[in-house]
Amino acid sequence: MARRILLPTFLALLPAPLLAASAFAPGELVRVTRGEMMQFEGRNFVGSAKGEEFPVLQQDAARGVLLVPYYKKDGPPIAVAIAADAVEAAPRDGWLDLLAGLEAFRDQRYETARQFLTRAAQDEKYRALAAALTPRVLGAVTSRSAGTLANLRETAAQLETLGHPCLALALDEGTDRLGGPTAPPTKLNRPDLAQRVATSTRALARTRQAVAMHCLTNAAEEIHAGLAAEPNRPELKAFQAKVEKDMAEADEHCADADSYRKIFKGTPHALTALEMGLKVCADHPKLLALKKDMAGAFEEGTAPPVNAAFMAAVKSGDAKELAEGHSLYTNRCTECHDLELIDSRTMSSWEKMVGSMSRRAGLDEAQQARIIAYITAAQKVVQSKPQE
Repeated sequence: MARRILLPTFLALLPAPLLAASAFAPGELVRVTRGEMMQFEGRNFVGSAKGEEFPVLQQDAARGVLLVPYYKKDGPPIAVAIAADAVEAAPRDGWLDLLAGLEAFRDQRYETARQFLTRAAQDEKYRALAAALTPRVLGAVTSRSAGTLANLRETAAQLETLGHPCLALALDEGTDRLGGPTAPPTKLNRPDLAQRVATSTRALARTRQAVAMHCLTNAAEEIHAGLAAEPNRPELKAFQAKVEKDMAEADEHCADADSYRKIFKGTPHALTALEMGLKVCADHPKLLALKKDMAGAFEEGTAPPVNAAFMAAVKSGDAKELAEGHSLYTNRCTECHDLELIDSRTMSSWEKMVGSMSRRAGLDEAQQARIIAYITAAQKVVQSKPQE
Protein backbone atom coordinates (compact mmCIF):
# COMPACT_ATOMS: atom_id res chain seq x y z
CA MET A 1 0.00 0.00 0.00
CA ALA A 2 1.13 3.57 -0.68
CA ARG A 3 0.17 4.83 2.74
CA ARG A 4 3.06 4.22 5.11
CA ILE A 5 5.21 7.25 4.21
CA LEU A 6 2.67 9.46 2.49
CA LEU A 7 0.28 10.35 5.28
CA PRO A 8 2.74 12.06 7.63
CA THR A 9 4.29 13.91 4.69
CA PHE A 10 1.08 15.17 3.14
CA LEU A 11 -1.20 15.84 6.06
CA ALA A 12 1.17 18.54 7.27
CA LEU A 13 0.73 20.30 3.92
CA LEU A 14 -3.02 19.99 3.52
CA PRO A 15 -5.52 22.71 4.51
CA ALA A 16 -7.41 22.39 7.80
CA PRO A 17 -9.75 21.27 9.06
CA LEU A 18 -9.77 17.50 8.77
CA LEU A 19 -13.27 16.11 8.79
CA ALA A 20 -14.39 14.54 12.03
CA ALA A 21 -16.27 11.90 10.06
CA SER A 22 -15.98 10.96 6.41
CA ALA A 23 -16.97 8.27 3.99
CA PHE A 24 -13.31 7.32 3.48
CA ALA A 25 -10.78 7.23 6.28
CA PRO A 26 -7.17 8.38 5.82
CA GLY A 27 -5.16 5.49 4.42
CA GLU A 28 -8.17 3.67 2.95
CA LEU A 29 -7.68 2.41 -0.60
CA VAL A 30 -10.18 3.70 -3.18
CA ARG A 31 -10.75 2.76 -6.82
CA VAL A 32 -11.69 5.16 -9.63
CA THR A 33 -15.06 4.24 -11.15
CA ARG A 34 -14.83 6.45 -14.26
CA GLY A 35 -12.20 8.39 -16.14
CA GLU A 36 -11.76 11.61 -14.19
CA MET A 37 -9.47 14.64 -14.38
CA MET A 38 -7.56 15.22 -11.14
CA GLN A 39 -6.70 18.72 -10.01
CA PHE A 40 -3.68 20.29 -8.37
CA GLU A 41 -4.00 23.71 -6.78
CA GLY A 42 -7.40 24.19 -8.42
CA ARG A 43 -6.29 23.40 -11.98
CA ASN A 44 -6.59 20.33 -14.18
CA PHE A 45 -3.46 18.29 -13.61
CA VAL A 46 -3.67 14.72 -14.92
CA GLY A 47 -6.35 12.22 -15.88
CA SER A 48 -7.08 9.19 -13.74
CA ALA A 49 -8.16 5.98 -15.43
CA LYS A 50 -11.11 3.81 -14.51
CA GLY A 51 -9.86 1.14 -12.13
CA GLU A 52 -6.89 3.16 -10.86
CA GLU A 53 -6.38 2.93 -7.11
CA PHE A 54 -5.16 5.48 -4.56
CA PRO A 55 -4.84 5.65 -0.78
CA VAL A 56 -6.88 8.47 0.74
CA LEU A 57 -5.04 11.35 2.39
CA GLN A 58 -8.07 13.41 3.35
CA GLN A 59 -11.70 13.91 2.35
CA ASP A 60 -13.09 17.41 1.82
CA ALA A 61 -16.87 17.06 1.95
CA ALA A 62 -17.44 20.76 1.39
CA ARG A 63 -15.78 20.57 -2.03
CA GLY A 64 -16.88 17.00 -2.73
CA VAL A 65 -13.34 15.77 -3.33
CA LEU A 66 -10.76 13.38 -1.96
CA LEU A 67 -7.11 14.29 -1.68
CA VAL A 68 -4.88 11.46 -2.86
CA PRO A 69 -1.13 11.18 -3.52
CA TYR A 70 0.32 11.39 -7.00
CA TYR A 71 3.95 10.71 -7.90
CA LYS A 72 5.46 12.72 -10.70
CA LYS A 73 8.37 11.24 -12.62
CA ASP A 74 10.88 12.85 -10.31
CA GLY A 75 10.61 14.33 -6.85
CA PRO A 76 8.29 13.70 -3.92
CA PRO A 77 4.58 12.94 -4.23
CA ILE A 78 2.00 15.72 -4.29
CA ALA A 79 -1.60 15.81 -3.04
CA VAL A 80 -4.14 16.02 -5.87
CA ALA A 81 -7.94 16.25 -5.73
CA ILE A 82 -10.40 13.86 -7.34
CA ALA A 83 -14.20 14.02 -7.23
CA ALA A 84 -15.51 11.89 -4.36
CA ASP A 85 -18.34 10.54 -6.51
CA ALA A 86 -15.78 9.19 -8.99
CA VAL A 87 -14.37 6.61 -6.55
CA GLU A 88 -15.47 3.64 -4.51
CA ALA A 89 -13.84 1.55 -1.82
CA ALA A 90 -11.33 -0.84 -3.39
CA PRO A 91 -11.78 -4.58 -2.79
CA ARG A 92 -10.12 -5.66 0.43
CA ASP A 93 -8.13 -8.72 1.42
CA GLY A 94 -6.44 -9.91 4.56
CA TRP A 95 -3.09 -8.36 3.72
CA LEU A 96 -4.54 -4.91 3.07
CA ASP A 97 -6.50 -5.13 6.32
CA LEU A 98 -3.41 -6.18 8.28
CA LEU A 99 -1.41 -3.29 6.88
CA ALA A 100 -4.25 -0.81 7.39
CA GLY A 101 -4.74 -2.07 10.94
CA LEU A 102 -1.10 -1.63 11.94
CA GLU A 103 -0.93 1.75 10.25
CA ALA A 104 -4.03 2.81 12.19
CA PHE A 105 -2.28 1.58 15.36
CA ARG A 106 0.78 3.62 14.40
CA ASP A 107 -1.41 6.70 13.94
CA GLN A 108 -3.14 6.08 17.31
CA ARG A 109 -6.52 5.32 15.71
CA TYR A 110 -6.97 2.32 17.96
CA GLU A 111 -10.64 1.51 17.29
CA THR A 112 -9.98 1.58 13.55
CA ALA A 113 -6.99 -0.70 14.12
CA ARG A 114 -9.20 -3.17 15.96
CA GLN A 115 -11.74 -3.21 13.12
CA PHE A 116 -9.15 -3.82 10.42
CA LEU A 117 -7.28 -6.51 12.36
CA THR A 118 -10.53 -8.29 13.17
CA ARG A 119 -11.51 -8.27 9.50
CA ALA A 120 -8.06 -9.51 8.46
CA ALA A 121 -8.68 -12.66 10.50
CA GLN A 122 -11.57 -13.52 8.17
CA ASP A 123 -9.13 -14.09 5.29
CA GLU A 124 -7.95 -17.69 5.50
CA LYS A 125 -4.56 -16.84 4.00
CA TYR A 126 -3.73 -14.33 6.76
CA ARG A 127 -5.88 -15.72 9.57
CA ALA A 128 -2.99 -17.13 11.58
CA LEU A 129 -0.93 -13.94 11.37
CA ALA A 130 -3.93 -11.77 12.26
CA ALA A 131 -4.80 -14.06 15.16
CA ALA A 132 -1.26 -13.70 16.52
CA LEU A 133 -1.07 -9.92 16.10
CA THR A 134 -4.52 -8.81 17.24
CA PRO A 135 -4.37 -9.78 20.94
CA ARG A 136 -0.84 -8.42 21.29
CA VAL A 137 -1.73 -5.06 19.76
CA LEU A 138 -5.08 -4.62 21.50
CA GLY A 139 -3.72 -5.94 24.77
CA ALA A 140 -0.93 -3.37 24.70
CA VAL A 141 -3.40 -0.58 23.93
CA THR A 142 -5.45 -1.59 26.98
CA SER A 143 -2.67 -2.12 29.53
CA ARG A 144 0.31 -0.13 28.19
CA SER A 145 2.47 -2.12 30.60
CA ALA A 146 6.19 -2.61 30.17
CA GLY A 147 5.61 -6.27 29.41
CA THR A 148 3.08 -5.69 26.61
CA LEU A 149 5.24 -2.96 25.08
CA ALA A 150 8.28 -5.26 25.13
CA ASN A 151 6.13 -7.93 23.49
CA LEU A 152 5.32 -5.50 20.67
CA ARG A 153 9.02 -4.79 20.11
CA GLU A 154 9.69 -8.52 19.85
CA THR A 155 6.72 -8.97 17.51
CA ALA A 156 8.01 -6.21 15.22
CA ALA A 157 11.38 -7.97 15.04
CA GLN A 158 9.62 -11.25 14.21
CA LEU A 159 7.63 -9.58 11.43
CA GLU A 160 10.83 -8.33 9.84
CA THR A 161 12.32 -11.81 10.07
CA LEU A 162 9.20 -13.20 8.37
CA GLY A 163 9.78 -10.81 5.47
CA HIS A 164 7.16 -8.15 6.24
CA PRO A 165 9.13 -4.90 6.72
CA CYS A 166 6.13 -2.60 6.20
CA LEU A 167 4.18 -4.38 8.96
CA ALA A 168 7.22 -4.38 11.23
CA LEU A 169 7.85 -0.66 10.80
CA ALA A 170 4.23 0.36 11.40
CA LEU A 171 4.05 -1.76 14.56
CA ASP A 172 7.38 -0.49 15.88
CA GLU A 173 6.52 3.15 15.26
CA GLY A 174 3.13 2.64 16.87
CA THR A 175 4.89 1.22 19.92
CA ASP A 176 6.92 4.43 20.18
CA ARG A 177 3.74 6.50 20.31
CA LEU A 178 1.85 4.14 22.60
CA GLY A 179 4.63 3.88 25.18
CA GLY A 180 6.14 7.33 24.87
CA PRO A 181 9.30 7.76 26.94
CA THR A 182 8.61 4.51 28.79
CA ALA A 183 8.69 2.38 25.65
CA PRO A 184 11.59 -0.13 25.55
CA PRO A 185 14.21 0.41 22.84
CA THR A 186 13.52 -0.89 19.35
CA LYS A 187 15.11 -4.12 18.17
CA LEU A 188 15.12 -3.00 14.53
CA ASN A 189 17.60 -1.12 12.40
CA ARG A 190 15.03 1.59 11.92
CA PRO A 191 16.85 3.87 9.44
CA ASP A 192 17.50 0.95 7.08
CA LEU A 193 14.00 -0.45 7.54
CA ALA A 194 12.36 2.94 6.96
CA GLN A 195 14.36 3.42 3.76
CA ARG A 196 13.38 0.01 2.40
CA VAL A 197 9.70 0.51 3.21
CA ALA A 198 9.76 4.00 1.67
CA THR A 199 11.27 2.54 -1.51
CA SER A 200 8.70 -0.26 -1.80
CA THR A 201 5.82 2.10 -0.99
CA ARG A 202 6.93 4.60 -3.62
CA ALA A 203 7.41 1.81 -6.16
CA LEU A 204 3.92 0.47 -5.43
CA ALA A 205 2.30 3.89 -5.92
CA ARG A 206 4.15 4.44 -9.18
CA THR A 207 3.29 0.93 -10.33
CA ARG A 208 -0.40 1.64 -9.80
CA GLN A 209 -0.10 4.81 -11.85
CA ALA A 210 1.87 3.13 -14.63
CA VAL A 211 -0.49 0.15 -14.90
CA ALA A 212 -3.52 2.47 -15.03
CA MET A 213 -1.94 4.24 -18.02
CA HIS A 214 -0.89 0.89 -19.58
CA CYS A 215 2.79 1.87 -19.27
CA LEU A 216 3.88 -1.65 -18.44
CA THR A 217 7.57 -1.18 -19.22
CA ASN A 218 7.69 1.54 -16.59
CA ALA A 219 5.59 -0.59 -14.23
CA ALA A 220 8.03 -3.49 -14.56
CA GLU A 221 10.92 -1.18 -13.62
CA GLU A 222 9.07 0.07 -10.54
CA ILE A 223 8.11 -3.47 -9.50
CA HIS A 224 11.75 -4.54 -9.76
CA ALA A 225 12.86 -1.64 -7.55
CA GLY A 226 10.11 -2.29 -5.02
CA LEU A 227 10.76 -6.02 -4.72
CA ALA A 228 14.49 -5.39 -4.36
CA ALA A 229 13.63 -3.37 -1.24
CA GLU A 230 10.82 -5.61 0.06
CA PRO A 231 10.88 -8.98 -1.74
CA ASN A 232 7.71 -10.42 -0.21
CA ARG A 233 5.37 -7.44 -0.58
CA PRO A 234 2.12 -9.07 -1.79
CA GLU A 235 0.77 -6.10 -3.77
CA LEU A 236 3.96 -5.85 -5.83
CA LYS A 237 4.07 -9.60 -6.46
CA ALA A 238 0.46 -9.51 -7.67
CA PHE A 239 1.27 -6.65 -10.04
CA GLN A 240 4.36 -8.52 -11.25
CA ALA A 241 2.27 -11.50 -12.36
CA LYS A 242 -0.25 -9.26 -14.15
CA VAL A 243 2.40 -7.15 -15.90
CA GLU A 244 4.34 -10.20 -17.11
CA LYS A 245 1.14 -11.70 -18.56
CA ASP A 246 0.14 -8.46 -20.31
CA MET A 247 3.67 -7.86 -21.64
CA ALA A 248 3.61 -11.30 -23.25
CA GLU A 249 0.36 -10.34 -25.00
CA ALA A 250 1.88 -7.05 -26.21
CA ASP A 251 4.90 -8.96 -27.53
CA GLU A 252 2.57 -11.17 -29.60
CA HIS A 253 0.81 -8.13 -31.10
CA CYS A 254 4.20 -6.62 -31.92
CA ALA A 255 5.32 -9.75 -33.74
CA ASP A 256 2.04 -9.82 -35.68
CA ALA A 257 2.36 -6.14 -36.68
CA ASP A 258 5.92 -6.60 -37.85
CA SER A 259 4.94 -9.66 -39.86
CA TYR A 260 1.88 -8.10 -41.49
CA ARG A 261 3.64 -4.94 -42.63
CA LYS A 262 6.03 -7.04 -44.75
CA ILE A 263 3.34 -8.70 -46.84
CA PHE A 264 1.26 -7.39 -49.76
CA LYS A 265 -1.74 -5.36 -48.59
CA GLY A 266 -0.80 -6.12 -45.00
CA THR A 267 -0.66 -2.50 -43.78
CA PRO A 268 -4.23 -2.36 -42.40
CA HIS A 269 -3.66 -5.59 -40.47
CA ALA A 270 -0.29 -4.31 -39.23
CA LEU A 271 -1.92 -1.10 -37.99
CA THR A 272 -4.62 -3.06 -36.19
CA ALA A 273 -2.06 -5.28 -34.46
CA LEU A 274 0.03 -2.21 -33.62
CA GLU A 275 -2.97 -0.46 -32.09
CA MET A 276 -3.97 -3.54 -30.11
CA GLY A 277 -0.43 -3.90 -28.78
CA LEU A 278 -0.18 -0.25 -27.71
CA LYS A 279 -3.53 -0.52 -25.93
CA VAL A 280 -2.02 -3.27 -23.82
CA CYS A 281 1.40 -1.64 -23.34
CA ALA A 282 1.63 2.02 -24.32
CA ASP A 283 5.38 2.23 -23.68
CA HIS A 284 6.46 -1.03 -25.34
CA PRO A 285 9.84 -0.14 -26.93
CA LYS A 286 9.49 -2.32 -30.02
CA LEU A 287 5.90 -1.27 -30.64
CA LEU A 288 6.86 2.40 -30.35
CA ALA A 289 9.74 1.86 -32.79
CA LEU A 290 7.34 0.14 -35.19
CA LYS A 291 4.88 2.99 -34.81
CA LYS A 292 7.64 5.43 -35.72
CA ASP A 293 8.56 3.37 -38.78
CA MET A 294 4.91 3.36 -39.86
CA ALA A 295 4.27 6.96 -38.80
CA GLY A 296 2.69 8.03 -42.08
CA ALA A 297 0.32 5.10 -42.27
CA PHE A 298 -0.46 5.36 -38.55
CA GLU A 299 -1.40 9.04 -38.82
CA GLU A 300 -3.59 8.35 -41.84
CA GLY A 301 -5.30 5.56 -39.92
CA THR A 302 -5.83 7.42 -36.65
CA ALA A 303 -6.19 11.12 -37.50
CA PRO A 304 -5.83 11.99 -41.19
CA PRO A 305 -5.10 15.71 -41.62
CA VAL A 306 -7.72 17.97 -43.14
CA ASN A 307 -6.17 18.90 -46.47
CA ALA A 308 -7.22 19.04 -50.11
CA ALA A 309 -7.12 15.26 -50.47
CA PHE A 310 -9.22 14.88 -47.31
CA MET A 311 -11.88 17.30 -48.57
CA ALA A 312 -11.90 15.67 -51.99
CA ALA A 313 -12.62 12.30 -50.40
CA VAL A 314 -15.32 13.71 -48.11
CA LYS A 315 -16.99 15.76 -50.89
CA SER A 316 -18.86 17.92 -48.36
CA GLY A 317 -18.45 19.81 -45.10
CA ASP A 318 -16.75 23.00 -43.93
CA ALA A 319 -12.96 22.63 -44.08
CA LYS A 320 -12.42 25.15 -41.26
CA GLU A 321 -14.82 23.36 -38.90
CA LEU A 322 -13.37 19.95 -39.78
CA ALA A 323 -9.84 21.26 -39.15
CA GLU A 324 -10.99 22.55 -35.77
CA GLY A 325 -12.43 19.12 -35.01
CA HIS A 326 -9.14 17.52 -36.04
CA SER A 327 -7.23 19.86 -33.73
CA LEU A 328 -9.52 19.13 -30.78
CA TYR A 329 -9.35 15.41 -31.45
CA THR A 330 -5.56 15.21 -31.75
CA ASN A 331 -4.82 17.55 -28.85
CA ARG A 332 -7.57 17.30 -26.25
CA CYS A 333 -8.34 13.62 -26.78
CA THR A 334 -4.70 12.62 -26.32
CA GLU A 335 -4.26 14.19 -22.88
CA CYS A 336 -4.99 10.84 -21.23
CA HIS A 337 -4.54 8.19 -23.93
CA ASP A 338 -3.29 7.53 -27.46
CA LEU A 339 -5.53 7.81 -30.50
CA GLU A 340 -7.33 4.77 -31.86
CA LEU A 341 -7.69 3.72 -35.48
CA ILE A 342 -10.48 5.89 -36.80
CA ASP A 343 -12.37 2.93 -38.28
CA SER A 344 -12.02 0.74 -35.18
CA ARG A 345 -15.43 1.84 -33.88
CA THR A 346 -18.88 2.50 -35.31
CA MET A 347 -20.04 6.11 -35.25
CA SER A 348 -22.52 5.22 -32.52
CA SER A 349 -19.62 3.94 -30.43
CA TRP A 350 -17.56 7.06 -31.17
CA GLU A 351 -20.43 9.31 -30.10
CA LYS A 352 -20.74 7.47 -26.79
CA MET A 353 -16.97 7.60 -26.28
CA VAL A 354 -16.69 11.33 -26.98
CA GLY A 355 -19.69 12.05 -24.75
CA SER A 356 -18.31 9.99 -21.86
CA MET A 357 -14.85 11.60 -22.07
CA SER A 358 -16.05 15.19 -22.52
CA ARG A 359 -16.18 16.00 -18.82
CA ARG A 360 -12.73 14.62 -18.21
CA ALA A 361 -11.33 16.58 -21.18
CA GLY A 362 -13.33 19.73 -20.42
CA LEU A 363 -15.16 19.77 -23.79
CA ASP A 364 -18.38 21.72 -24.29
CA GLU A 365 -21.21 20.57 -26.56
CA ALA A 366 -20.00 22.62 -29.54
CA GLN A 367 -16.51 21.13 -29.28
CA GLN A 368 -17.93 17.63 -29.01
CA ALA A 369 -19.95 18.26 -32.17
CA ARG A 370 -16.82 19.41 -34.02
CA ILE A 371 -14.97 16.23 -33.00
CA ILE A 372 -17.85 13.98 -34.07
CA ALA A 373 -18.10 15.78 -37.41
CA TYR A 374 -14.37 15.30 -37.98
CA ILE A 375 -14.44 11.58 -37.04
CA THR A 376 -17.44 11.01 -39.33
CA ALA A 377 -15.58 12.60 -42.24
CA ALA A 378 -12.29 10.89 -41.37
CA GLN A 379 -13.95 7.47 -41.44
CA LYS A 380 -15.06 8.17 -45.03
CA VAL A 381 -11.50 9.18 -45.93
CA VAL A 382 -9.93 6.07 -44.39
CA GLN A 383 -12.49 3.75 -45.96
CA SER A 384 -12.00 5.34 -49.39
CA LYS A 385 -8.27 4.60 -49.49
CA PRO A 386 -7.07 1.48 -51.32
CA GLN A 387 -5.32 -1.11 -49.17
CA GLU A 388 -1.54 -1.23 -49.44
